[in-house]
Amino acid sequence: MSHCTTFQMTFQDKRMLFRAMRGAGLNPENRIWESYDSGLQKRLGVGGELIGKLLTGERNGIQLFFMETAEGLRPYVESDRHIGEELDRIGQDLLSSVQKSYLELTVEAAVRQIRQAGIAANANMTMTNDSLSYVITLGDPNKTVTVSLRNDGSVEEQVRGIEGRSCTDVSGILERAIATPEQLTRSWNPEYNATIEDRVVQVLRLSR
Repeated sequence: MSHCTTFQMTFQDKRMLFRAMRGAGLNPENRIWESYDSGLQKRLGVGGELIGKLLTGERNGIQLFFMETAEGLRPYVESDRHIGEELDRIGQDLLSSVQKSYLELTVEAAVRQIRQAGIAANANMTMTNDSLSYVITLGDPNKTVTVSLRNDGSVEEQVRGIEGRSCTDVSGILERAIATPEQLTRSWNPEYNATIEDRVVQVLRLSR
């Protein structure tokens, strides 16, 4: 293994997030959002504080909206039907469905970019009770990137069979959409320290 990286998934690409929300059945839209101190104020439409134009979607009485921050698009949930732990549970299930859709789109985009660089690539998905995983193969079946999303929103990425620091060129394609550099916790393996770079993967760096 060249390296293993762990981090908490964040949303970095607003257009891709819009598509992911649509894929999760949220009917997303960009609209002006206001914050109210109480449900009564909201129903009356008075006393609201303008937050700005946010990406928002709704499903089964739950509204999921995203605010832009330095760390990416941060999710929040709101509902007139649910409160407390019930809202937290339903909101987490809704967010999880968006995360899975977003990861699928991220992997598809990564495979397209790798192919555009002239490298044969494909992705296969597997799902267990606690994680969703994609294995991207780069031509040689021994050259792979595996990205796994757990139910708690944490991500583990494993790069195998790629010599030298080229391994970060492959993983970086995914990381730019689902993490910030400050989030990444890597563990390096001997393949990373190889003096000869992986020639097949080096073209990714040149094609950016």
